[in-house]
Amino acid sequence: MDVLLSRILKYLNGALFYDDSYKFCTYIVDHYLEMENITKQQILSDTGIDERNMDDFVRRLGHNFDWEAFHRTFVEHHLTRLDQIRGRMVGLRAEDLVKNMKKDLSDEDMLNYVSVICEEIDFHKRTVIVGALYPMSIAVEFQTDLITFGKNVVQFHNYDPTMRFTEDDLLIFISATGRAMKGFLRERNNLNPEAATSLLITQNPVYTREEHRISSFVLRLPGRYDGLDFNYQLMQIFDLLRIQYYQKYYLGM
Repeated sequence: MDVLLSRILKYLNGALFYDDSYKFCTYIVDHYLEMENITKQQILSDTGIDERNMDDFVRRLGHNFDWEAFHRTFVEHHLTRLDQIRGRMVGLRAEDLVKNMKKDLSDEDMLNYVSVICEEIDFHKRTVIVGALYPMSIAVEFQTDLITFGKNVVQFHNYDPTMRFTEDDLLIFISATGRAMKGFLRERNNLNPEAATSLLITQNPVYTREEHRISSFVLRLPGRYDGLDFNYQLMQIFDLLRIQYYQKYYLGM
């Protein structure tokens, strides 16, 4: 089932302009668990978007939705998504996933490191994913699940004038060589990325060395900048993160 959150993220992740539709989708993600009690007038007041633009976008999300139909369906789809996640998570164990993945760490060390990353995700108010188009697309299921659990997870957009980082942010950089993160820190210094906690997922062992460290955490995956192999590993890492987060912080296991 294509739940409304999936449609909203499909638009938000692919948006090219900072317009009323972008503001509306960002607001939805920021206030996902509050949406049941949020009114149309509250959104208009909080965002300053034009009511006609909002009505037009909402109508495009469904079969000629008005606000009431959108709001009712949104709440229903949230419950549906939770049921989908529960069904998919039945019988899944992080230990089994770690055992079968390529890694330079022991199974225990990998599980512990992933646990630390999940703790950082839970601690920070927002997680921002930075990377190329395809690697960020791999993270969409992770993004959708975490938003469903009440965490604000977005992809970085360089045209968003409100995008400025603080200590409340966790930045996840996806870069096989690490060059993309290094370039981002240099070129986007005006966004204050150094104020945030950061995780670099890379195949480059250089950034695991203290003298070359450019991020708070480094998850180094085996391989030598093989895009195909790296993408498969990313899928496993994001699956592992969402399973660990669901079990520890949503279910409280």
